Amino acid sequence: MTKTSMVFAQENSNYPNRQVEVKLNTKQSDKSWLQLSQKTDFEHESTDLIANILYRRLSSWHKSMMPNGANGINVRWLHNQARHWYIEEQRSGEDLIIGGLIKNDPQAITAGFKMFDWGFAHQVDDGSFFMTGDRFHSTSFFVQAVARTLLVIQQSPDSEKYAHQVAKYKPLLHRAARWMISPNVWKKGIRHNKPYTHRRYLVAAALGLTGKVTADEELMKYARKSIEDGLSLQRLDGVNPEKGGHDSSYQMVGVVYASRWVTYFPNDSITPKVVAMIDKSLVWQQTRMLPSGEISTEGNTRTGGQEKGRSDKVKGIDRKSALRSFAYWASVTGNRMWEENARQIAKFYYKIP
Repeated sequence: MTKTSMVFAQENSNYPNRQVEVKLNTKQSDKSWLQLSQKTDFEHESTDLIANILYRRLSSWHKSMMPNGANGINVRWLHNQARHWYIEEQRSGEDLIIGGLIKNDPQAITAGFKMFDWGFAHQVDDGSFFMTGDRFHSTSFFVQAVARTLLVIQQSPDSEKYAHQVAKYKPLLHRAARWMISPNVWKKGIRHNKPYTHRRYLVAAALGLTGKVTADEELMKYARKSIEDGLSLQRLDGVNPEKGGHDSSYQMVGVVYASRWVTYFPNDSITPKVVAMIDKSLVWQQTRMLPSGEISTEGNTRTGGQEKGRSDKVKGIDRKSALRSFAYWASVTGNRMWEENARQIAKFYYKIP
């Protein structure tokens, strides 16, 4: 029999392991309490599976970057080989800087800042990015990346060393996020995002983390709207639909962004529902995993050969999001089952014994 309980989250100083207790709807009353770690985002990213797999070869992450910081397809755009540039391509600075902080790699950190600098060099007075393709969606990727990076810098042992970069980017980031919630931009952006559940969690992370960086409560209100919209879309089997069906790659992209909400806003009234959504999402994802650790694309609506990315390559499983979704959630919840799933993925996609 399903037990329905009031949901809430609260810090409890009696827990030496820095836990948050969250009460959830559950089928078994003796499992109605879930303890969530209060580790920082920096600490979660420093766990073995993320730090030593996803960040093990940071130099490969900026091979596609020009000396001026332009990255990915934006390099082709500068050489008149692409019709559009995309501000989202500069979001790789997030992984370079956070990975560099974790792995003590100043070269990676410098490359990450160059990527951010190139992006912000194309920002105009209203906070948008001049003629970027897919304006709202592409901007949400970049805003999330910068906001999260600034927060992780502040959590790291090198926070004072890079304090001037945080101060430099903060007003630029704030302008970009405020542009996203301007009435006409928001209306068009949300309409364009309608078929894609994962984008609700991306937008929520972008605005929510910027709201935390800048203490802008209006951004937080829009972030919660986006979270609530995403939660309303989850199906009973745990699928977060993309274009009307399931997609085992984008399912995990959404989980990654939703997990960041839980880490940064453990006491928000909506967070217990986000926790429940993530658990259901990962349980469904387990049904898509083969014994080898490979993730099946059968029946996917977007990454089964139907779509191409910005680089014109056919989209497949995003292995980084697949690994991070399970590994990060294992760190948040302390649930070894999620860690074992992450290790399965690592064995198949990263050839880790």
